[in-house]
Amino acid sequence: MPAAEQTGQGTDTVKDFSIVSDFARQIGVVRIEAEGGRSRVWLESRQDARNPKGDVHGGALAAVCDVAMARAVRSANVELWGLSTVSMTINYLEPVGGAVVAHGTLVKNGGTLAFAEVVVLNADGVAALRGSGVFRKIRVKAT
Repeated sequence: MPAAEQTGQGTDTVKDFSIVSDFARQIGVVRIEAEGGRSRVWLESRQDARNPKGDVHGGALAAVCDVAMARAVRSANVELWGLSTVSMTINYLEPVGGAVVAHGTLVKNGGTLAFAEVVVLNADGVAALRGSGVFRKIRVKAT
């Protein structure tokens, strides 16, 4: 598990990558694990995060993908102040009607940019989404 230290939101390097942000909690994220360039993010599919057909909204699923990839990148770059998503591509393979787990993986850890991938598995363990993202590394807080 990641270290349990957090020195302040938005002020210093965050060491505890299991913290669920307010935004992530609002879309239904209930648990995060991240270490060594890999992450897992659990999403409970709440009624208020569903589309009119009853499936989990694609925007909520995209947000979970972003969280999973970013946590994977951060877990391998603990010295960073933060990250900024540069681009993200999501391919929706199956509708999602229940809880999911997003698995993020750091693919390339460059000097300024990091590249990650994500797969989201439904409750049956079937891939419902696949995606990739590019993240800009932020080493110091902008003044």
